[in-house]
Amino acid sequence: MKLILIRHGETEENANHIVGGLDNSKLNKKGIEQAKKAGKELKEKYKIDMIFCSPLERCVETLENILDEYPFDGQIFMSKLIEERDFGEYVGMEDVMVDWEDINKINKINREMGVESLPELEKRINLFLEDLKLEGDDSTILVVSHDWVIRVMASKITGKDIDEIKVENAKINEFEIK
Repeated sequence: MKLILIRHGETEENANHIVGGLDNSKLNKKGIEQAKKAGKELKEKYKIDMIFCSPLERCVETLENILDEYPFDGQIFMSKLIEERDFGEYVGMEDVMVDWEDINKINKINREMGVESLPELEKRINLFLEDLKLEGDDSTILVVSHDWVIRVMASKITGKDIDEIKVENAKINEFEIK
């Protein structure tokens, strides 16, 4: 199976280094252009069989702009399994104010702050990847999601540490899954 992972286009929060999480931010002008460019590239390079998208607005808007450039008549599924990680009380803060090493741990403070731990996110992503295996080896699947979700998926697929994986807005990341 060919798995194409695309992070949503840029938002004002991304541009200003603000923690987004489950907020429903919209794409900025650059994000819309990025998504349209990704759609053109997808049209040139791939025959997509199925699409999965996070239901958060920035991903839906990214997918809509991709589909403006890549007409698609197959199945599109919205999946809460690939929503961004819940950063709880940290949403809206500058990302430099967050201790990213500590936020990945399961502890009382993070639970009280409403933070989804990295192991909790990994469990969600494992469920999604297991479901994908049911789609067959010949499928090409597009997933439109978020930074942390894509980093966890890429880590699971490649065996690389999550900190080694960098995900840019609206860039195509292609993987083969057996």
